Amino acid sequence: MDIIKSYLETMFANLPATNEVLRAKDELLGMMEDKYNELINEGKSENEAIGTVISEFGNLDELGETLGLNKENTAPVDNRRALSLDETKEYIKAMTRHGFMTALGVFLCIISTVFPIVGDMFKNDIASAIGAALMFAVVACGVALFIITNLSVKKYDYIKKHECILDYSTIVYVQNEQARINNISSIYKTLGVIFCITSIIPSIIFEAVPLDGIDDLGGVFVMIFAGIGVFFIVLGCMMTSSCKTLLTLNSERISGSYVKDSNKEIRYINNTAATIMSVFWPTVTCIYLSVSFITFAWFATWVIWPIAAIIHAIFKTILKDDTKGVY
Repeated sequence: MDIIKSYLETMFANLPATNEVLRAKDELLGMMEDKYNELINEGKSENEAIGTVISEFGNLDELGETLGLNKENTAPVDNRRALSLDETKEYIKAMTRHGFMTALGVFLCIISTVFPIVGDMFKNDIASAIGAALMFAVVACGVALFIITNLSVKKYDYIKKHECILDYSTIVYVQNEQARINNISSIYKTLGVIFCITSIIPSIIFEAVPLDGIDDLGGVFVMIFAGIGVFFIVLGCMMTSSCKTLLTLNSERISGSYVKDSNKEIRYINNTAATIMSVFWPTVTCIYLSVSFITFAWFATWVIWPIAAIIHAIFKTILKDDTKGVY
């Protein structure tokens, strides 16, 4: 029956989502199910039953009058190219790599501050200069990763510009893939938060050690822990973007829009609001690191994260466009 349902969804993929079309779609599904069960009871194999059902009910032009459809309400409203399953899989893999490379670039930028700290521990001008040079070199590597990974996904811009649609079987695959990725993403985000919160522990430990200069090592490990935490958070957030993008392709105007509201992205009141929300967490990360380094109050600056989460929830509620809902 799954094959029959998939075929039915493909038949109605580009038709307008009017009450007449949706009623006809449900009616035709019932007719196809009845015929399929009848053939199975007669001893036909599953493949034979499916083939017979499709041959008898697979032409909307012939069934239009029976279902109460006419040329006016069956005129296609969306003539975009259907994205193949292979293209979909390739896009998801490419965007997952993009998320990893971006997260790695952020990690390198954060831990780049480790090198000047280590250089200063030697109380030597040469060591300090080497530390500063290494910091800029690592930052350059991080920026290079940003550029390379953004260029690598440029070829998929046609998908982001919604020049494609998905058929029923591809939507089902993306939804299953999204469920799998969401589980992994949740683990990564949890690990990221744990690393960020516990990043203060090394500083506390090294502060307690009664050795001159050893407390600087606390700052080194704090940055490493924070870098790992932010890496997991960025990766966890970005790896879900591909499925969300794919699940917003099909317009609600067509009967082939199979996406549940819970799977659709939030639409904000304007582009400025959307931009603010997209840079919110990277900005919070920069504030956290800046305040922590200026004050060296690592034992207290972790409260920035729960406060930021509350502010994010408030902004999300205020800036969400409830008149348009989701897309």
